Amino acid sequence: MPALQGRRRGRRVPRRRCVSRARLLLFDPSDGQRPLRPRRASVLPDRSRTEAPQCGRYVRLVSGFPARSRPAGGSFLRRSATFLLLAAAVAPALGIGPRRISPLAESPELGEYAAKAARETVAEFASKGLAEDGLSIAVVDLAAPSSEGPLPSGGYRGDVPYYPASVVKLCFLAYYEAQKEAGRIRDTPELERAVKDMITVSSNDATGFVVDSLTGTTSGPELGGSDWDQWKEKRNAVNRFFAARVGFPTLNANQKTFCEDAYGREQAFREGDRNRNRLSAAEAARLFSQIVRGEVAGPTGTDEMLSLLSRDVRSEKPFEEMEAEDARLAGQKLPDGSRLWAKSGDAYDVHHLVGRVALPTGADFVLAVFTRGVTKVPDVIPSVYARIAARFASRPAPAQ
Repeated sequence: MPALQGRRRGRRVPRRRCVSRARLLLFDPSDGQRPLRPRRASVLPDRSRTEAPQCGRYVRLVSGFPARSRPAGGSFLRRSATFLLLAAAVAPALGIGPRRISPLAESPELGEYAAKAARETVAEFASKGLAEDGLSIAVVDLAAPSSEGPLPSGGYRGDVPYYPASVVKLCFLAYYEAQKEAGRIRDTPELERAVKDMITVSSNDATGFVVDSLTGTTSGPELGGSDWDQWKEKRNAVNRFFAARVGFPTLNANQKTFCEDAYGREQAFREGDRNRNRLSAAEAARLFSQIVRGEVAGPTGTDEMLSLLSRDVRSEKPFEEMEAEDARLAGQKLPDGSRLWAKSGDAYDVHHLVGRVALPTGADFVLAVFTRGVTKVPDVIPSVYARIAARFASRPAPAQ
């Protein structure tokens, strides 16, 4: 060890050089050995004349450790243990470190709610093109009595993956808040503005900017070789985030959303249709419930997300933006005094809405409704919301 070399036993050293008598320090001692050998150990050979490190002030060394921190007294270890315990206690309050993610448990009651609502809705809109395989429903009860137990959930074809359209923007929002809180991305006024427009008015241009900022990729001409491999690795950052969280087996969130079409590397990355964005109603409901319960980000990030997702359901006048209008139409079917936080999406032949509903009775649940083949029939999704809300409203108020 250089700091211990070049000084024979008993040699005097200048005041500001922190070197003790030569001793052998074992970094990985075998069983039964101590890090420092006893004083009778042989003196290290004079292998180097390297200058000893300079210290800011003179500290008397005993057995190779500063006198105030040598292991013999145990104070160094006690202070370290105290610091670690304090850090462990403070971290959860600051929203630092891993969070507990509430498991979901299949509820026969909620499963029957969803199946009955699906049967009635298909019967109502069959003449307008709605088929049994064109509807998926997933429900999560957020007002379950036990705060530590699993959340009841149920659905109808909830595990079937769909093209999510703009609902995928929930994935980008969750990743943005989690990375920002962890200090892995630097927020800017433009990124904040883009995130807001991505969620509140579902802007595709804003979404493209957000995806570029979060993944370090940009659109452009085709790439090849190692450049293409590196680009794809970066673009899959959001997928890796969700792969580390339980309950998202079919999710694919590595594509931008476009008003028209993708070109260049964006088109190539779709790999035909094999690598398009993908999400099930059950995954959308699970993610929304994790956002609501503060399991994606801490209090500040959670409040930011819920503020962006809050929707006005009281307006009698239609909204020009489809994002707000989808929520308004569903909200109009809810009991008076209800609140709604939501994200919708429609493209090609799909139309979806996932949201949290808080009823005046105290019921609180997440409902995801995914449809295919009825994009021109705006009443389908509100009809499902009305049926599920009616079932929750008829139940006894949850215990406070």
